[in-house]
Amino acid sequence: MRLTTLSFITLVFLTSCSDKQNISSEMYIGTYRIMDQMVPYPFIIQQKKDTIYLYNNKGNSIDKITNTSINKNKSLNFQEKHLKIIQKEDDEFLAFDLLDTTNFKTFKNGNPSPKNSAKFKKIKSENKLDLQKVKKEIGKFIWKYDVVEDENSNPNNDLEIEKLFYFKNDSLNIITNYYYQGLKTISEYETKSYNIFVIDNIYFLSLQKESSNPQPIYQIVRYDSNKIELRDFSSRVSKNIIFHKESISVIDYTELAKNSSIYSNCFDGYQGEYYFGDDVTFNKGNEYIINYVNENIPKNETNSGYLIVHFNINCSGKVGNFGLIQMNRDFKATAFSKEFVNHTINKVSKLEEFPASNSQLEWLNYKDVHAFLMFKINNGKIVDVCP
Repeated sequence: MRLTTLSFITLVFLTSCSDKQNISSEMYIGTYRIMDQMVPYPFIIQQKKDTIYLYNNKGNSIDKITNTSINKNKSLNFQEKHLKIIQKEDDEFLAFDLLDTTNFKTFKNGNPSPKNSAKFKKIKSENKLDLQKVKKEIGKFIWKYDVVEDENSNPNNDLEIEKLFYFKNDSLNIITNYYYQGLKTISEYETKSYNIFVIDNIYFLSLQKESSNPQPIYQIVRYDSNKIELRDFSSRVSKNIIFHKESISVIDYTELAKNSSIYSNCFDGYQGEYYFGDDVTFNKGNEYIINYVNENIPKNETNSGYLIVHFNINCSGKVGNFGLIQMNRDFKATAFSKEFVNHTINKVSKLEEFPASNSQLEWLNYKDVHAFLMFKINNGKIVDVCP
């Protein structure tokens, strides 16, 4: 009887210790730095007992330090990052890298600025996944994502945007399709590297490009052969996004990619505005654009108003990443015919005389710009454009 009681007490003690050990392990994912620019900050920090680990965007532990807690005003002094905690809440904290004077700007008095710090969000395990199954199956299918727009998106009221993903062994291929009233107007194609990894039963999908163009890390919440659910931390409010298995073959996908224009932002984290710094107005002038877009314009449009095409100009002068807003003469929402819209956006997408963009301003770092063309339409004919 005494042995049984002792065994029970021992079991309770061990279970209690195990629970404390689990509680003492916390994981934080880097979301973005600079509050009004939201540049991805692809690092993961794990506190486990008295050790804090730093992981990169491939899930590799790149450093560790002995520390007991993550609290305000403490510094996590890794070898290449000295992260000073300047704000701390239950489920997130802001950290300022004291060693990185290029990406982390201080106040005029030299103190760390919360606005320019990196945000880390606490995450927890959701569902246990078979990682090898995920890695093996994910490349067998084409996955579709109906884009949920956020602060990182260009202004857009009227285009439906979908992305088609093909996970090859060495790269992630992305086709972006833009639809208006069910008609596909244009398609863009780009490739990135990716990695799938796990840290203490939390699963991640990370994207990678060159080191100067940081990409986000997503948490894999659920996976089956028909759906991937991810948690996206790249905007101010975290959201779940879902990839659905698409019923097209790899061969068909490859053909779609061949018929899509190649476009990629040079710096995905932030695009400046066209009026910042260097002049990025169209080299041939607005009169050329008016005549160019009016050429072979559909004759069935009779409405008047404004058609605003938003887009990015990357550091090579290429145009992509579209949005669309339409208004009547009273600046209220309207809709032009799909033939008219399709024609106009396609014409804009083929403009090649924009100068390459790249910020020269010390206080504002960007490589691409957000721009727009606002077409004034009178009875189905473009009569003016700005800016």
